[in-house]
Amino acid sequence: MSDAIDEVQIKNLFMLLHGMYGNSVLDKYRIGQVENGEDVGMVSARKVWLNGLREFSQPLVLKALAKCSEKHKTFPPTLPEFRDICKSLMPRQWISKSDVPRLEMSEALRTEQIERARRAIAQTRLEREGGLTTEDGIRGLHVLIAKAVGHAGGDEAATLLQLDDKRMGAA
Repeated sequence: MSDAIDEVQIKNLFMLLHGMYGNSVLDKYRIGQVENGEDVGMVSARKVWLNGLREFSQPLVLKALAKCSEKHKTFPPTLPEFRDICKSLMPRQWISKSDVPRLEMSEALRTEQIERARRAIAQTRLEREGGLTTEDGIRGLHVLIAKAVGHAGGDEAATLLQLDDKRMGAA
């Protein structure tokens, strides 16, 4: 079963476009000549759109239709504009060329890059979870205690001074 768009889906697409943009869709394509209960211009437009959209899958066309509300707020898109939206939503194809030289990374550089990435991830997690980073040791502990006092509504600076005085007195 092919995933390509068919006549029924094009008819539904035009119905949805009409729902989004009202009679401006009809005004764009109808010519006033009716055959078999349908305007000849609308039938012709649907055939042209079907031919122009055959390379795209139905899910992609529906995504493009949803994107129309962002790119075309007042007037319906033309077929070339709609095709451009479809193309922009297609997954990019990457083809590795064997004749292009590959740059290899040394083990030391790879290790450094991995470690840098790990630190960045850890820092992001810490920030997302509301964590703090401080100095190591007693001084860092004092800063954390002072921040906790500050969050509880107390005097952060006075607490930090008091803790530092006690540390200096104990040393």
